[in-house]
Amino acid sequence: MRTNVKLRLLSVLLAVVLCATMLTACGGSKLDGTYHSQGLISQSFTFDGDQVTMSAFGINASGTYRIEGDQIIITYTLFGQEYTWEQSFSQSGNVVNIGGTEFEK
Repeated sequence: MRTNVKLRLLSVLLAVVLCATMLTACGGSKLDGTYHSQGLISQSFTFDGDQVTMSAFGINASGTYRIEGDQIIITYTLFGQEYTWEQSFSQSGNVVNIGGTEFEK
């Protein structure tokens, strides 16, 4: 049971990170580099081409992303399950705002 609780907690934490990760840019835009959160919870997103690696609480998940208008869509696999997250996002210079959380490059 303890493993199930850890897996659920991990899934919830990644969901929070993903929700905080959806960026606003022009359709077809690509991000490059690593963006770190400035809040109490250390989170980061590393973008390379259409690939993204998300990190929070010492847990990493990798997948692909695309930006469509003011939405970012991330698809990743965690523990053999595929997940897709769609969030609004905005970008200004070296800062992206995902779900109300700012990430700075």
